[in-house]
Amino acid sequence: MSDWQQMDKFIAITHGENHVLRNRPLFDWVFLRNKNKEMANLIVAYEGDKLISLLGYLPTKFLWGSEVISGVWMAHWMTMEGYRFGIGALLMRKITEMFPIVAGQGASLMNQEIVTKMKFMFLEKIPKVVYVFNHDKVLNFFGYRIGKTINRSIEKYGVAKETTAITRESFNPNWNLYPSLKYGTLRDSYYLNYRYVDYPFFNYNIFIEGEASSPVVLIARIIETTEGVRVARILEFFFPENESGKKRGLSLVKKCLNYFEQHNCDYADFYCNSNTHINLLLDAVFTIENMGALPSLLDPIDMSRRFQNLELYVSPELKRKYPNCENAFIVTRADGDQDRPNESYRNI
Repeated sequence: MSDWQQMDKFIAITHGENHVLRNRPLFDWVFLRNKNKEMANLIVAYEGDKLISLLGYLPTKFLWGSEVISGVWMAHWMTMEGYRFGIGALLMRKITEMFPIVAGQGASLMNQEIVTKMKFMFLEKIPKVVYVFNHDKVLNFFGYRIGKTINRSIEKYGVAKETTAITRESFNPNWNLYPSLKYGTLRDSYYLNYRYVDYPFFNYNIFIEGEASSPVVLIARIIETTEGVRVARILEFFFPENESGKKRGLSLVKKCLNYFEQHNCDYADFYCNSNTHINLLLDAVFTIENMGALPSLLDPIDMSRRFQNLELYVSPELKRKYPNCENAFIVTRADGDQDRPNESYRNI
């Protein structure tokens, strides 16, 4: 971090004077996750004393079959113009040498070319479902018309109540009850507290019901866009994958829909590649939105990137040990750095 001034200048040159990561508190929260706060989670390349490329990462515990493994979510890949002829690929190769699991979201076209050549698994579109409350407003803003009639049976479920604290005594899932989470970010109490309860820039709506060993969980953030559209972005949703767990999961979803409607949301969305979780939301009368009609980027609303993608590297050793792990990997919009401040935090 003694190089902060050079990093700050580098970000300004590669991504503009107003880029949000030039805000030091946000930069620190994203990249200073080691005990030694003098060292950032960045892989960098220099030409002499000149910083020319940077790849950031978020150290992450992954639940991986029968074990917990340390890997990373990539966060920001930048190369100085005039040096984009292989330096970025070297940084990508370096990170795969450092960690057995490397994942990322929101890859650019240039990044997609690199990871494809490096044999990353690449998912072009993370599936997305939506629930529309205000049909006229959504139609007027985006030209999007919902395909199904809203099921007003959600009214009988009441309104979900938020959780303010997550402890091991109240939240300690038996992960065997959640087979769809078998390969992905470890969503334990430490992670949920760090990622949501203690997040310094946003307030999240956290809903947890049930026994500590078998909770149903839904976490969302209500986004008031500068354009006046109010969105409930669901970041986490999981439940025990047995009959009683599915019933409790469906009940919690409907309670949360009532909560979002009471808070004047125009629609809710959820990005996830798990059929188990998507299908339960479809039972709650969510609708698949695979046309990119509703925005992926909300802060501010930006229709230039209509979909959310996933890139995943798994070491050969892990793939031999867990042959289907790449196809079973679960991702939501919350993983990595995809739910972070942007326009709303730029000038703080």
